Amino acid sequence: MNQFIRLDRLENWSLVSINHESIESLQSECFRVLRWDKDVNAVEVFDCQRGCFVALQGVGSQWHRHPEVEITLIRSGSGIRVVGDKSSLIPTSESLVILGRGLPHYWKFKDTSSGICVQFNDLRLLRLLAEQPRIEVRGFINRASFGLEFGAKVRGDAVELMRELSAVSKGRSRLENFGLFLQLIGQLSNTDPNSARQISSIRFDGAFNEDKYCEMQKAVDWIMSNYQSEIRLADVLDLVQMSKTSFSRHFAKFTGLSFSKFVNATRISNACLLLHSTERSITEIAAESGFSNLSNFNRLFRQSKRISPSQYKIEQVLACRR
Repeated sequence: MNQFIRLDRLENWSLVSINHESIESLQSECFRVLRWDKDVNAVEVFDCQRGCFVALQGVGSQWHRHPEVEITLIRSGSGIRVVGDKSSLIPTSESLVILGRGLPHYWKFKDTSSGICVQFNDLRLLRLLAEQPRIEVRGFINRASFGLEFGAKVRGDAVELMRELSAVSKGRSRLENFGLFLQLIGQLSNTDPNSARQISSIRFDGAFNEDKYCEMQKAVDWIMSNYQSEIRLADVLDLVQMSKTSFSRHFAKFTGLSFSKFVNATRISNACLLLHSTERSITEIAAESGFSNLSNFNRLFRQSKRISPSQYKIEQVLACRR
């Protein structure tokens, strides 16, 4: 999921720190449910007081992090996903992930999309559990610090629970909703560790430090909007008004990657999307992904995926036929 900010409360956007989501419903609940259909910028959140979903005003597609744990089901949509220090293709079929506290993420959809998200305060949840369940859930949340993507065998029951949570049922009480939430946590935490793939290679759940976060958020969002064109570090430094040394240090701290590696990873992910979904030539795909040199594209692609772009395309075609 992405960041949402109450714009009606902001007098000066440029001066506001947007380090994490303002999750107001978690002041009285340990979790909240969000959903969107077609546009990730048009998200609804379940209002416990009214017993219905209401529009959540703000920005839906933005690189960000927050102190809550998040379970996200992408029901439809294609594009690029950034989780921690990894940029990758958003699966064309349903995908289910859990993102630990503080883990930066960004879903940049190419066109329309739909999904469901459950965000929860893990510390508040743990206090509600008996000793043995608390130990099990704590271990699961610790593994989620790197981000976990669940395989098809795990998704079944969990997806149904998330769909039920996102469906309005006037006869369902808040206690019943909480029961569904606990079933979801129990279902996912009880899965075989080998059935969930770790996403990020590093964890980001340390103490939150807002110093230069807004600048890094602005830089990442600019990269994600311009990676198909020529990108110069000087342009980003001018955008965020920082020195090269300071920017490089903070960018690596918040993303886990250097500036050039982040740009290349994003471009390679876009190339994977095009290889998977179009019939364009390798040369055209390289150019549309921001690479001006074909040999450089082939070299970086092989470094990232361990196979050539042409081999990757063949594997994707074969996978679709299975």
